Amino acid sequence: MPCQPYAVALLRPSGAREAEDYNAPLLGDLTLGVEVTEPELAARCRLGNIDPQHGQGAALAGRGRPKAAIDAALTWPLPPIGTRLVTIRPDADAFGAMAVLSLRAKGVPLDAAARSRVALIARCDAFALGDWASWRASRGPLRRPAPAREMVCAPSGYAAVTALARDPDLTPAARLWAFEAWLLTADIRAHVREANGAFASNLARAWNAGEIEIDCPASGGLAVVRSATPGALMLGYRFAPLVVAFSATAGPRKVTIAQFATGHADLTTLAAELSPLEPGWGGTPTIVGSPQGVGSLLTEAEILQRLDSHRTPRNL
Repeated sequence: MPCQPYAVALLRPSGAREAEDYNAPLLGDLTLGVEVTEPELAARCRLGNIDPQHGQGAALAGRGRPKAAIDAALTWPLPPIGTRLVTIRPDADAFGAMAVLSLRAKGVPLDAAARSRVALIARCDAFALGDWASWRASRGPLRRPAPAREMVCAPSGYAAVTALARDPDLTPAARLWAFEAWLLTADIRAHVREANGAFASNLARAWNAGEIEIDCPASGGLAVVRSATPGALMLGYRFAPLVVAFSATAGPRKVTIAQFATGHADLTTLAAELSPLEPGWGGTPTIVGSPQGVGSLLTEAEILQRLDSHRTPRNL
């Protein structure tokens, strides 16, 4: 393996057990954050934090600003060799952004094909997926039991690298290497395929076991998802183009609101309206979320009521 210009690490959320003891050595003067969505941790990344979708001003994302970290990484000033890249979000956007920085530091050019894969991650991370009616018609209704192959809602390449980013059996450094290879060659190695298969299988298991609850209000055009299972939000798109997902975990309660493409709701204005109630709401015109690292205290009824006031006529 050629020498990597940067180290890479995953931070632990501040509420996790022994998080401070674990995070402290990873932060400091030679640390650049990539989607470090907890402001206190981001402030300790002294070289900055590539995070156009979250934190201060995040509700304005998409108005002339990069919509994804991987977009921003294409032009971000390269940090010194030996910098540690850290994230708190093990997703394709964060690891993809790290891979872009690493390849640029090595002097490896990103050709048109590589940039198309960058664009794929950026587009899918922003949940800008195109025409919902055509997509939904090509898949049909989602019933129980459903095989794992019905769980993959995103484009296959993106689904695979998303699973790779979340694979706990791979070190962060191994995930970074795999992302670099994928950006340059579209090579989906065996362990990437295995990670994708495991992700889809777990989603199918949870769906078939009734651990993912999806309701569709009578007004139509909206699906409400309640589950602790990673990826459950995407299953909401099998029912409606506008999805509200409530995590149901023992940890902080996360709320995510997404639309298959713009035009179903004004999510930017909604996030700006919710931010005074819970500072930290933000995202893009196609996906917004509650503050990172803390649980949302807004009730489900209040969130749905406020969302209704920002839905477009065609979605009602």
